Amino acid sequence: MPSSTSSFKTYQLERIIPCRPWANLVLVALLLTSLLTLSWEFYCRSLGYAPTLNDTKDLWASRRTLIEEDPSRTVLIGASRTLFDFDMNVFEKEMGEKPLQLATVGTNPGPYLEDLANHPKFSGSVIVGVVPSLFFAPGGPPMKSPLDHLKYFQDWGPSQKLGHYLGMFLESRFAFINQEDLTLNQLLLSLKIPNRKKAKFHPELPPYFYEVDEERQGGMTEFAAKDLALQKRIQQIWIPLFTPPPNKKKMSPSEKEKQNKKMVDSVLEKTKNYVKKIVDRGGKVVFVRFPSTGKLREIENKYTPREKYWNRILEATQSSGIHFEDHIQLMGFNCPEWSHLNKKDSTEFTKRLIPLLKELRKENKF
Repeated sequence: MPSSTSSFKTYQLERIIPCRPWANLVLVALLLTSLLTLSWEFYCRSLGYAPTLNDTKDLWASRRTLIEEDPSRTVLIGASRTLFDFDMNVFEKEMGEKPLQLATVGTNPGPYLEDLANHPKFSGSVIVGVVPSLFFAPGGPPMKSPLDHLKYFQDWGPSQKLGHYLGMFLESRFAFINQEDLTLNQLLLSLKIPNRKKAKFHPELPPYFYEVDEERQGGMTEFAAKDLALQKRIQQIWIPLFTPPPNKKKMSPSEKEKQNKKMVDSVLEKTKNYVKKIVDRGGKVVFVRFPSTGKLREIENKYTPREKYWNRILEATQSSGIHFEDHIQLMGFNCPEWSHLNKKDSTEFTKRLIPLLKELRKENKF
């Protein structure tokens, strides 16, 4: 059988690029993109938005890492009232140091307190803002948020840090870069679509109505502080969020009370241990109850009365506490949407809070 040699020819196809005015096309594309971007920016500003930093996990991590540099710092933890209602500049002026703001919106401060308790070198003072319904939340979003922040900090690497600084550069210049209200996902969630029968749905959450700076000094936006319609809208959102869900398991009042007591006791035992670890290293822990007003305060009094929640925190931990209703100088503030102070009042509230903190410091309790 005759041998044969197979030969293959490789054909290289030459790509034909049509002759077009590419430079002009690129220029037109850039102009259209810029025009659309600027149009969206102007529209967002017309709605009341302004350039502000997003309160991202990166921003939180950038503050948390400072504990590694100075573990004797004063640290603020809690939920949005701690973020909104405490003026760190006033504290720095009066107390000689700028605290680290680690409070996050809608969260249980327990995981943050645990993080500080387990830090081998932390010996600073901790101001814990208490919103009872969040402080004693056993799970769900109030627990998921701080756990997510802590995990993100533990994995925070060079690429995230670079993205963080680039993000801050853009966020401080463009109003439309708002992760709370203006992302596609948030815009879709804002559509008023009726819920289907028996379909699971998340409760309505308030719109973006606060802003932060590079040090996470938070505060209510001027727009939210003045817009009565927005305030009323947020007030109606708080009512179902702060009202306990219906008794789906059909438990008797005594059974429900027993279950609730077990949950509260568990949280108090953990908090007691966290506080002890911090105090044993020379640190201090002070609990603060920031103001709430209107119907929201009525709901809190009904479902989280002081004697069963606030008082028990202080008893279990043997810590000092400052409740806005216990000091005449902290009373009388109005929360526009029932849950937070505006910037002017948060500054004044902090000025009145400082003497109480100074007194605790004299007694070596802060």
